[in-house]
Amino acid sequence: MNRKLLLRLAGTCVVLLVWQITGMTGVLGPAIAPPAQVVSGVVSDGVAFYGLHVPVTLSSAAVGYLWGNLIAIACAASVVVIPWLEKLVLQIGIASACIPLIATAPILAACFNGPVTSTIIAAVSVFFTTLVGSVNGLRQADRSSEDLVRAYGGGRVAVLRKVQLLSALPSILTALKIAAPAAILGTVIGEFMGQERGLGAALVVAEQSSHVLRTWGITLVSSLLAGIGFVAVGVVEKIATPWAAGMSDEAA
Repeated sequence: MNRKLLLRLAGTCVVLLVWQITGMTGVLGPAIAPPAQVVSGVVSDGVAFYGLHVPVTLSSAAVGYLWGNLIAIACAASVVVIPWLEKLVLQIGIASACIPLIATAPILAACFNGPVTSTIIAAVSVFFTTLVGSVNGLRQADRSSEDLVRAYGGGRVAVLRKVQLLSALPSILTALKIAAPAAILGTVIGEFMGQERGLGAALVVAEQSSHVLRTWGITLVSSLLAGIGFVAVGVVEKIATPWAAGMSDEAA
């Protein structure tokens, strides 16, 4: 375990070192800013700048994350309870994953105003991942436990509630963990469409004004938010499903 951590840290250090040297030497042009300058730019902009944009992005991402995942889990449950819905639900999920977000954003922006566009795109971004994870998890439930519930007169809903949801919890939480960064990305893309506030809107302004350091800084902050979301859901996953974490460690 310690060896894996050391390898990850070493890899990160190598990437940062190469990035720093590339930015300082200007080998790839002035658009590559060294990480030290990027961090300095973020600190310089500080709360006065990011305090206006980060809360807007986080609120849109949180709402989209919540609704997108709730709808995905509900659709997965409906597939298990009503099997003939499977093709329809999965086709909708595949369509949501295949259509580029940057292509749907202008259409949504024409139909909705303000952060609603970002929220919808965030919801679409997380839908397919959580749908697939939930369906797979629900189908991996213990057959003998399902038969026991049926033997006591339980129907499909009772089997879903008492056996399948509990069994699927590790898979659902893993999907939710992967979906957290996707929600941030979807929100930022939605904010490209003419919003005044939000990290995506600030990124567009920084690019248009050729403010290289701020552009990199906004990208760094967005990445940090996505990473924090991933780690936060991972912590919840370990607390809520300790038995799954133990099985993963044994398998490793």
